[in-house]
This record gives sequence, structure tokens and C-alpha cells, in this order.
Amino acid sequence: MVAILATPPLTTSGRRSRDRVALVAALLGFDSHSIVNLVETATEDITRLATVGAADVVWLESRPAIESAARKADGALFAWGHSEPSGIARKHHRDQVEWVLSQVRQLDLPWWTVGTTPRHPSRWQRYTSRAFPGERFDEALFKSLRANHLVPLSRIAGSPAR
Repeated sequence: MVAILATPPLTTSGRRSRDRVALVAALLGFDSHSIVNLVETATEDITRLATVGAADVVWLESRPAIESAARKADGALFAWGHSEPSGIARKHHRDQVEWVLSQVRQLDLPWWTVGTTPRHPSRWQRYTSRAFPGERFDEALFKSLRANHLVPLSRIAGSPAR
């Protein structure tokens, strides 16, 4: 399985996100997983991504790694977060997400989200505790996984339904 996140972490090790992605891979029965990012430039938040992401080249430079990981995968987890950068970076973000979706379609990969949006792993605990109060995190996370046939791709793109 390949998990597609937004950017590598800048100020943390990223271990929590990696561990949570590994948990989802195990819950879904995958033997292995990888993580790639919409942009490979590390940023601390969506505000910084708006600055870094103003140049289309940073998005385009990330595509070979995404494509390679997707070609090796048997499924995809969309986990780049549901917030978008502002300014010109928003257009580039939407273009990148549309490109990722086209790759997934072309490869005919099954895909999942946590809930109905490409929620980032750092937000999964908050979501699952509200959606399934009192449940253990792993059980709530499993119940929160939404397979591709349940959510239209237009809802995942991060832009209004078209």
C-alpha cells in the first residue's frame, strides 16, 4: 500500500504519522507500505506550503516518486489532509491531487481515506474518538476507513464537487 501525505515533516520526526500509516496497512491486510508526499519539500504547516508550493516545479518534482510508489502498490491511502494552501499554491495543490487521482484510476488501485476526506494521520485520533467514542483507537480507525466505492473521487480532490 502507498500512503500519500502532503509534505515531509520539518520540525518532528514524523514517527507518529509513519506508525499510523503502518497500522492502517496492517488493518487492511497489506504486507508492506510506503509513504510519499504531494510535495517532497519539508514544511511545518499549510501556511508554509502556500509559500513553497507557489512554484509549480516543487509539485512536478514529486511526481516520479509518487508514480513509482503507486506502480509498486496494491492500494492507496489518501492522507494529505483536507486543508489546502492559499494563493497560487492552491491551484498547484488541486492540479497535483487531480494528477494523483488520475494515476490511481489508471492503475486501477483500490484506495481508502479515514472518514470521507483525505485526513492527515495527525488528525485520525481526534476523528476516531468523536466518531466512535469509547472504542480503542485501532478498532475505531478500522471502522473509519472508507473504501473507494463509498466516496466519489470528486469529494477527495479537495475542491468543490464538479
